[in-house]
Amino acid sequence: MKHKAIELDPRKLIVSEQYQARKTASQTPLSQLADSIATVGLIHALAVVKSKKRGFYEVVAGGRRTKAIHLLLDEGRWPNGQLVDCNLYADENALLVSITENVQREQMHPADEFESFAALIDEGKTIEEVAAAFGVTATVVRRRLQLGRVAPALMQAYRENDLSLDALMAYAVTDDQDRQVQVYSSLDHWDRKDSRTIRRHLTDEAITANHRLVKFISLDTYAAAGGGVTRDLFADEADLGGIYLTDKALIEQLALSKLQETAASLTAQGWAWAEAKLGTEPISDRYGRVYPEPVDLTPEQQAQVVQLQAQEKSLMHEIAILEEEEEKADEDEWRALNQQLDELREQIDAIEDQCVAYTDSQKNVAGCMVGLNYQGELHIVEGLVRPEDRAQVQEQQQDAEGVGRVSLPAVKTRPTHSERLVRQLTANKTGIVQAALANNPNVALAVLVAQLARRHFGTGYYSHGGFGLGISTSCEPLASDAPDFTESRAGQELARIEQHWGDVITPGSDGGELTWALSQDTETLLELLAYLVAVTVQGIQHQESSQTSTLDQLARLLDVQIPEWWSATGETYLSHVSKDRLVEVVSEGASPEQAAPLVRMKKKEAIDAAEKALAGTNWLPSIMAIKQN
Repeated sequence: MKHKAIELDPRKLIVSEQYQARKTASQTPLSQLADSIATVGLIHALAVVKSKKRGFYEVVAGGRRTKAIHLLLDEGRWPNGQLVDCNLYADENALLVSITENVQREQMHPADEFESFAALIDEGKTIEEVAAAFGVTATVVRRRLQLGRVAPALMQAYRENDLSLDALMAYAVTDDQDRQVQVYSSLDHWDRKDSRTIRRHLTDEAITANHRLVKFISLDTYAAAGGGVTRDLFADEADLGGIYLTDKALIEQLALSKLQETAASLTAQGWAWAEAKLGTEPISDRYGRVYPEPVDLTPEQQAQVVQLQAQEKSLMHEIAILEEEEEKADEDEWRALNQQLDELREQIDAIEDQCVAYTDSQKNVAGCMVGLNYQGELHIVEGLVRPEDRAQVQEQQQDAEGVGRVSLPAVKTRPTHSERLVRQLTANKTGIVQAALANNPNVALAVLVAQLARRHFGTGYYSHGGFGLGISTSCEPLASDAPDFTESRAGQELARIEQHWGDVITPGSDGGELTWALSQDTETLLELLAYLVAVTVQGIQHQESSQTSTLDQLARLLDVQIPEWWSATGETYLSHVSKDRLVEVVSEGASPEQAAPLVRMKKKEAIDAAEKALAGTNWLPSIMAIKQN
């Protein structure tokens, strides 16, 4: 394509809005590109056309580079008098030049970046200098250099697109390249590409620093005890999930020791026993409980409650005034006052909840379980009664002093039938009913239709009832995923049938559907059964696939012709795709000649034109077409 090489004053350059193919903003900060240009200069010439503004030129390819140069000008970092290399094109070629440069350009492969960065570092460049030269952050350079920890075989797999960058970085969690290759070889095709699976295998029994046990004992305590630590060099410094503690036994030992210190302090307070545990499993129902007794408020607590209650009374008065002035009332102010009122009442309740204590007689027969919650915080359950202390508690309940309020689990008694016998008997009973039903097809059909009808037409808890069959249905919420379905031909047809049977069937908690079904002829039941089965058909996908599905198989069996039920309109398809896609669709469904004018139209005009061009063509997007075997 003909062009003229020229040099221009950067102040005479403006980014073209008419001919700029790249509309989406780059994720790379402009300052990084400016640093790169300041370091190594402008490597590629800008593509320009003459502007309507006298003496100015519009940049049609190289918009970000132009903005970066202007940033350097604003910051005083662009050399005085330095011109910018440009290629001048004719107006009629401007858009084609812009599209060609953006489409044909290919990003540098990260593996090549790693080798380039490493070569510059070997030449004596600093990480910051390399970052500036490539227009990336220093963090990107450091992370690319860490790829040097990866085994050559894995790097080659990455170059051949057998591994993603995330997976490659996961293998770099260890310096042991033999171990990397061993894990890669041991994993199946999918797992060897999953970064979480890779890290889990490479770190084996290691625990991350965000684990609840580590939070409890602290990373510093673990390190002081001689515990080993490895870091995922690709994780952010603040990411505790990227720090691996390799000595799990030491972590558990330190955590248990710290919990036991708390348990010892509880027994020193008079509790009969205190047990420390590392797990988060709930307290077994074999334990009974004693409950603390109420005690008087301290003078300080009484004064605090009186003060809070006075504030509560004042707030209630303000709220009452607002509620009397309904039309003038400020709803935001009303909500704020009620929020304050709720907070005050919570404070009062919290103070009163503190006014309970376990008596010495309770502590003599009960104990505590000391553990951690899921956040790694200390969690103590007081007042537990062990099974072996049950008799002592019951005995003390007869004394005058007693042990206060107690709850003890019921004593388990031996059931009449063993679990195995119960299964045997009920299996026989079920078999008898099945045999009887198998010999009465009319009842079987009626029961089937009745249960499906109750499942479909029933509401709430009632819809889950049935007539003893292990049959249930699942219907996809089509209208939720396709707002246009309700008004479509298929949607209206299903609604018509739904309305018909809803008017015909007599529901009722006393088995009204079954009574109705038993009174119908076989043809009626089969018609209803066909609808109830039809609405259970599954087929909503979450991503496109070229594979034949069971939905396609069923459609072929029914000889479904999709164009008789659906067509591409603005509502159903065209307004949901890009303008470029509209051009492609019309070219494919109608003709390239009809598609050409759409390029110059606005989006709304292009949609209307595309709908008109496709009318009667039976064109379908591939995802709607019925796929053959």
